[in-house]
Amino acid sequence: MKRRTLLLLAVLLLGSFQAGRLAERLIWPCRLRPLAGVVAPLLGQAMPSLQLCELLLSLPSF
Repeated sequence: MKRRTLLLLAVLLLGSFQAGRLAERLIWPCRLRPLAGVVAPLLGQAMPSLQLCELLLSLPSF
């Protein structure tokens, strides 16, 4: 039982870390909107929509 709890805790921690990294990858083009239009295609990343940027920037953690 203890092993299962430890495994669940490890999965949750790693999952939350990956979710945070994904959110940061989405948010940087929104923060640098004028420059991101030039830089994002060079990195192979699509620009998020204006509505998504407004939503992400309105979240308290960002």
